[in-house]
Formats: sequence, C-alpha cells, structure tokens
Amino acid sequence: MRRLLLGICAILTLFSCSRYLTVSQINTKNIPVEIRNSGIDSLAESIVKPYRDSIDHDMKKLVGVTSSALVKGKPESKLTNLVSDIILNYASDYCTKQHLNIRPDAAYINYGGLRASLPQGEITVGNIFELMPFENEIVMVKVSGESIWKMAEKIAARGGEGVAKLKLGIKNETVGALSINGKAVDPNGEYWLVTNDYIANGGDQMSMFINALEKINTKAKIREVLIQSLTETYKSNGVIDYNEDGRIYYEQ
Repeated sequence: MRRLLLGICAILTLFSCSRYLTVSQINTKNIPVEIRNSGIDSLAESIVKPYRDSIDHDMKKLVGVTSSALVKGKPESKLTNLVSDIILNYASDYCTKQHLNIRPDAAYINYGGLRASLPQGEITVGNIFELMPFENEIVMVKVSGESIWKMAEKIAARGGEGVAKLKLGIKNETVGALSINGKAVDPNGEYWLVTNDYIANGGDQMSMFINALEKINTKAKIREVLIQSLTETYKSNGVIDYNEDGRIYYEQ
C-alpha cells in the first residue's frame, strides 16, 4: 500500500512540473471539394426547375429602356434624383387617393439604401431587385423644420444623398443654404417628409425622425413602386432619360 501511494505521488509530481502543453508540429492538407461523375440529381432538379424557371422569367421582364446609365453619386446624381422623385410623386398620389388633407413637402432617400446602378439600355425587374433588395416601404413623417435642418446637416457631412423638392447648398461639409419649394426652411415650421421605413424609424443616424409629430405608412414597397413608375414612364414617353438639376450643390 505504501509503495502504491508513493507511486501515485511520484506521477502527480511529474505532471505538476509540466503545467503547460505546447504544440510541436502542425500538419495541414487541402481537401478539394469537387463534383466528379456524380451528375445531376434528377428528382431534385424536377422539383427545383419549375420554381427557378418562374423566377428567371419574372426577373427578365422589361421595365424600361434608358438613354444612359443611371449611377448613384454625390452630391447628387441621376439615380438618387430619380428614386427621390418617384417616392415623392407616389406619396402625393397616395394622399389624393386616400383623401388626406396633406401634401408631402420633400423626400429623402438614404445613399446606402441604393445598392446598384441601373444600366444603359434595357432595365429588367432583376435590375430593380439589385438596386433595391430590401423590403423597405414608403413612409411619410410630419416633422419640425429643426428636424429637417438636422437631416440636412447629416447629408452635408456625408457629401450629399438623395432628395426631392429640397435644395441644399453644402459648404465645408455643413449646411450653407437650405430650402423647400424655393422657400428657406423655417426651424419652427412643420413639414411632411417622404422617406423609407428604415429612416423613419431612426436608421442611418436619423434619430430626429423617431418622435415624428405624425407618421403615415403607405405599406407600398419602394421596389414595386419603382417598377410600376418606370414601366409607365417607358410606355408613355419611350426611352427614359434623367438629369441632375443642382438640388444639392457645393457652395464656393
């Protein structure tokens, strides 16, 4: 028994002297993942193909034709102007159809919400999904002129974004001039702004809109509104053309 206890103590002492384990060697090996002679699972393909074909058909539907590429840029761009104007026009029509005694004053679309450009030539539904992959909806918020100023300060600091019916002069990354419909924004006034639900809920550092005086969610997805608007424009006017108009500019 004594010898057993001495043996256990010796083992414990031996291991207690080496408290840390070290890695002496590492061996790695690449294992390529390849499909070799496996072919296509006919059962899986028969299930997936109808859905894939249906989606491909929908994504390839023609929305319109542009005379030039619509690329987003700062301080303004053809693309940011186009999207801002479209959501503003939709909100105006919505107020008329719903017999609301209000009219939107301006619109704002965040630069990061537009994820792709629209190519020159044919625009498909797939292009619009690439541009607007999110499920954002058009929202109207009634806010103070002070909140509009705070929004403009964010836009100026970022070098520009997407607006409609709002004119902003940027000077040294701050607001040099700010007007809506040709009139200087009154900090004590009240304005109806059209934007998306993400911004209306304070996203992208636009916390000034969280406690809006009033809020109306149209439930209309921006992506669907873009598709409908561009399709109607193309059918009625032919090739779609859009220009920059100085709504956001740099002051000297």
